[in-house]
Amino acid sequence: MKWERKDILISFIHAVVMVLVIILPVVATRLATPDEHEVMDSLYDSMEYFIPLFTFYLINYYWVVPRYYYADKAMFWGLNIFLGILFAIGLEVLDDGIFFWQDHHFRPERFAFMFAIDVVTYLLTASCALAVRSIMRLHKVELQLQEVKQQNAETELVWLKNQLNPHFLFNTLNNISSLVQIDADTAQESITQLSDLLRYALYETNKPEVKLADEVEFMNNFIHLMKLRFNEKVRVETVFEVPEQPVGIAPMLFISTLENAFKHGVSSHEPSFIRATLHVEGSQIVFNCDNSNFPKKTDGRTGKGVGIENLQRRLGLLYPERSSYTQTLIDGVYHVEIRINP
Repeated sequence: MKWERKDILISFIHAVVMVLVIILPVVATRLATPDEHEVMDSLYDSMEYFIPLFTFYLINYYWVVPRYYYADKAMFWGLNIFLGILFAIGLEVLDDGIFFWQDHHFRPERFAFMFAIDVVTYLLTASCALAVRSIMRLHKVELQLQEVKQQNAETELVWLKNQLNPHFLFNTLNNISSLVQIDADTAQESITQLSDLLRYALYETNKPEVKLADEVEFMNNFIHLMKLRFNEKVRVETVFEVPEQPVGIAPMLFISTLENAFKHGVSSHEPSFIRATLHVEGSQIVFNCDNSNFPKKTDGRTGKGVGIENLQRRLGLLYPERSSYTQTLIDGVYHVEIRINP
């Protein structure tokens, strides 16, 4: 068996505890009397009593509990009863018969009583070894579960990100295609802006965090390209306040909300609006988006879709207990608020 660092540490703790338990009665005797003979007798008695107990404990801890308890509990207790009887006989009989011999006359009742006490003591010692092993096993299982959850979360985040980029790029390319048909000259001027936007989506989003200022620039480029598709009936207002001190945030957290707003909040025939704000409140990043409500007839949804569902899942994975997503539809105005404590 290959010993790890934790196994060496546990063995060291066992040794320290054993020494302390043996020494403490001796120290108490030394404080009570200066007689060296009594002190040595106390040391002998302490070793005579506790060393068998610790030996029994260690046998259970390192062999009996891990090998038999989780596989066959009846075998575990039967083996401990057998070992307990052997240890009790060794303690009672081999110790010059001091517990049950008196004036060289055998006292059965004394022997039976002390023998039973010894067996029960050893069974309690086995229970202590079982309790310590169970606690450590439970702790190990909890660590393994946490590791599995973390691995699953990381795998899911990679999947969500890989799903999000093609989804976003597909929508953006559709927008540019429409723009070329509407105004080729304006489309040509937007190529550089589109190049910056795609470069960010392809390369910067591979990082676990980006600067909030870069994320805001990315959203501004996206909004600019989207606005080119619509006429004067669509009013888009943005107020993005970026603090002077750099703030890190996971990439592409707010773009799904803006995509959803342009998809379900804009009409080519009726007046419509989108208002998006971003600011920092204390330690929280707060993003709000309000838009008029023109749900697509094909699905009738205003707040769901691949992007929004991914966003909610990513928030739960990236900022557990440190983020919130709320959405409401009141008087024809669809409202989304995202709060993140990075």
